[in-house]
Amino acid sequence: MRKAYLDTRHGQLHLRDSGGSGPPLMLVHMTPLSGAMFVPLAPAFAAVRLLMPDLPGYGRSNPRGNPWTMADWADSLADAMDALGIAQLAVYGAHVGGAVALELARTHPERVSRLMVDGLPFLSPELRAAFAAIDARPLPASLAEVVARVEGLLAEYGGGDPFAAMLAMLETGFVSSAPVCAAYDPEEALAAVARPLLILGAEGDSQAASFAMARRIRPDAAAHLWPGRHPAHDPARAEEFAAPIVRFAAGKAPAG
Repeated sequence: MRKAYLDTRHGQLHLRDSGGSGPPLMLVHMTPLSGAMFVPLAPAFAAVRLLMPDLPGYGRSNPRGNPWTMADWADSLADAMDALGIAQLAVYGAHVGGAVALELARTHPERVSRLMVDGLPFLSPELRAAFAAIDARPLPASLAEVVARVEGLLAEYGGGDPFAAMLAMLETGFVSSAPVCAAYDPEEALAAVARPLLILGAEGDSQAASFAMARRIRPDAAAHLWPGRHPAHDPARAEEFAAPIVRFAAGKAPAG
């Protein structure tokens, strides 16, 4: 697994690159995680060149600016593609990463060959107002607070190495994506984007309701629903996670 720091208009972006000889496929992570969430799943993507960026503000990328928008994240990914010499690729994004992937396809349509969104954050008016009131969370005041936040992260995203999660959270600075999501309308963007589209979801995911909402907006899109908890959080289900993504990226309909 190669690692690189790429210059963008918003500072340096950290990226993991499988170095595969196949066509490029970018996976955009959930927040407050980083591209590291996909590393245990990477062997299932042997047919492609897998790119796993850390969004600005997360993982080992530079802190993001303030104010910040979903388009800023999308621009950072477009700049990273320029730095890698990649004109166009397929892109998958989960949760907030799905909104970033969607915005990349909306604002830089020539850069995205095929778009896959998983658990887009559709917000109720009440939740949007609450998210808008949240600013970036401060660094924890004690080690106990660090542990509590990491335990909450592991409970939400399916477990893993608590020490690695603690390191990732400390590197990130506990940035919140909530205000950025509050200012973004995925429904409008999803209706407008013209790239080939796959809607994904998992029955046991915290954003499970998003699957039906996205399909209502785009009934023309391909769709795939994983059973149970999200396979992205379980390396034992890596092949199950990768299969519909790789098939769609290659221009084939997902099975099931």
